[in-house]
Amino acid sequence: MTNIPKFGFSAYLKLINSNPRPQRTIIRKRYAPSDGGFDFHKSFRSRVQQASFQGLSVETVLASTQQISRLSERNAARRALEQFFEWKAQHPGMMEAASSVTFLSPGGLFKIEYTPDFLLRIGERRTAVHLWNTRHPLSGNLVRAALSAVAARYPLENRPEDFAVLSLQNRTLYRWSESDREITSLGERLMELLDMQFASARAELGLPASPGRDVPVASV
Repeated sequence: MTNIPKFGFSAYLKLINSNPRPQRTIIRKRYAPSDGGFDFHKSFRSRVQQASFQGLSVETVLASTQQISRLSERNAARRALEQFFEWKAQHPGMMEAASSVTFLSPGGLFKIEYTPDFLLRIGERRTAVHLWNTRHPLSGNLVRAALSAVAARYPLENRPEDFAVLSLQNRTLYRWSESDREITSLGERLMELLDMQFASARAELGLPASPGRDVPVASV
C-alpha cells in the first residue's frame, strides 16, 4: 500500500486547528498500521443523507437514533441532527448531491479529501457544504483557508459556486466566498508547513523520504 496518509476534511480541520504538539502526535499516528478504525460520525451523516435525499421526515430520522447502540454516539448524533434541522429550517431549498475531491499536498506527503454532505443554494450561490460535528474549537480563518485549497483544486465540471463548512456545535457557516487573498495564501502555506512536519515524522520513524510501499497508514 502506498504510504500517503489521507485526511477526511473534518480530520484535516482538526489537524490544522490543533496546537503544534498535538499536531505532531496526530501526524505520527498516521504512520501506524490501521484497519480503518471506527467512524463515530457515520451514523449521523447517514441520517442527514436520508433526510436530504430519501425523503425521510425529521421525526422519523430523530426517532431512528434510538437504534444506535453506543450511548455517546447516539446522543451526539441526535444533538447534531437537531442542530442540522434547525439550520435547514432557516435555509429552505432542495438538497443536491455533490462530488468529493481528493488532492495531494504540495510536497506529496499527505492527501486531503473534501466530501460535501449536500449541495444547497445559499443566497446567490450553489454551495457544497461539509458538516462539522466535533467540539474541537475552530478558527474561522483556518477553515476558510482550508476551503480555499479545496476551491483551487475542485474540477470545473459540475463545480459548485461556493464551498462551506457548517459547524453543528453552534450552527456557524464558514464560506470560501468570504476569503480574501491572504486567507487563500494561508491555505497553501498550511499544507507546505504540514509537509515539513510529515517529512520530519518520516525521518524520525525511519521511513523513506518519499512515500512508497512501506507500511499501511490510517485514513479518516
